[in-house]
Formats: sequence, C-alpha cells, structure tokens
Amino acid sequence: MNAFKTSLIATTIALALGVSAVGAQDTAAAPERTAGQVLDDAAITASVKAKLLADERTKAFDINVDTAKAVVTLTGGADSADAKRAAQELAGQVEGVILIKNELIVATPGSEARQDANTATASGEVREAMDEAGDGIDDAWITSKVKAQLLADAAIKGTLITVETKANIVTLGGTAETAAARAKAIELAQGTTGVRSVVATGLVVKP
Repeated sequence: MNAFKTSLIATTIALALGVSAVGAQDTAAAPERTAGQVLDDAAITASVKAKLLADERTKAFDINVDTAKAVVTLTGGADSADAKRAAQELAGQVEGVILIKNELIVATPGSEARQDANTATASGEVREAMDEAGDGIDDAWITSKVKAQLLADAAIKGTLITVETKANIVTLGGTAETAAARAKAIELAQGTTGVRSVVATGLVVKP
C-alpha cells in the first residue's frame, strides 16, 4: 500500500510538472538554486533591471520587472523579437532566478500597441510624466529604481550600499569604495524621478 501511494504521488507530481511546462509559454528556466544562492525577490528585481539598463539591446526600452518567489515577469514594450529575447536572456543570467515570464509586447515605437504596452508597466514614460514632487510614485518603486541605477553604474557596481525609501525620501547606507563612488551614488539617487530628498549620513567611505 505504501509503495502504491508513493508511486501515485510521484505520478501526480510528474503530471503537474508537465502541465506547468506546457502552460508557461515563452519562459526560460535558470539552473536549480542551492541554498546559498537563494536571493530575495527585491534583490533579483534590482539585478535584472540593472542588466537591462546596462545592455545596449534593452536600455532604451520601458521594461517593468516584477519578481515573486524568484519568478521574474517582464512587461512593457520592445522594438523586435530579438530585443525581447535579449531581455529574457539577461534576466536569465541573474543569480537566483528560477523562471522568467516574458510578456513583452513587440511593436513599433510610437504605435498604439507600443503605447499601450508602455502604459501598462507603471514605470518608464508613465513614471516620468508624473509630478516631479513624487505624487503617485510609491516608495518601493523608487527603492528598486535607485538600486538598479547603482548596480548599473561602473563606478559604484559591487559596493555595499543599502537603499531605503519612506515618503519619497531616500536613505543611503552602507559602504562606498571611494569618495567619488559615494558622491555618484547620492547624485543618482537625487536624480531619480519621485525622490524628494536624499539622506546619506549613513553612507561611509571604505577606510
């Protein structure tokens, strides 16, 4: 009886996995993660955004990144199928990602389809059009945007800088490799849409 139950459970799991694989169209799975490779969703989102911003093939597009339980969802617009694939490829390079749902819409810039795709993202052009004082821009988005910019900047990349946002006020903490890196981090945070001010008293230069 136990052997039968075990076999039944194994069959059920196999069928479930098969259905999931068929249902998840246009996705790419990364290698299985070890316990030491598990990253939180916010870190994954920031890393994916950083790669998209740094790559010539995708940096000009309005791509929104959402991560839930290490599953990354890409939404927004892209100029071509190649650009869409590039975005998926870059997301798949981020440590901790187990699945990518690529929902980017391929459409000509300026077309109605492209405008609809960009509007659906709650970032990019839509965010830029919002009030400069930060009305309508939530703290989580600002934190994610600042982190992405810090990761994408060659002068700052790799430094241990923390980012927190409350009421559109960004607080930077941690350690910067150099005074120049510290200054650049503050500059990037201040230039982010929706940021009212930046507090960097907790961000120190590495001894």
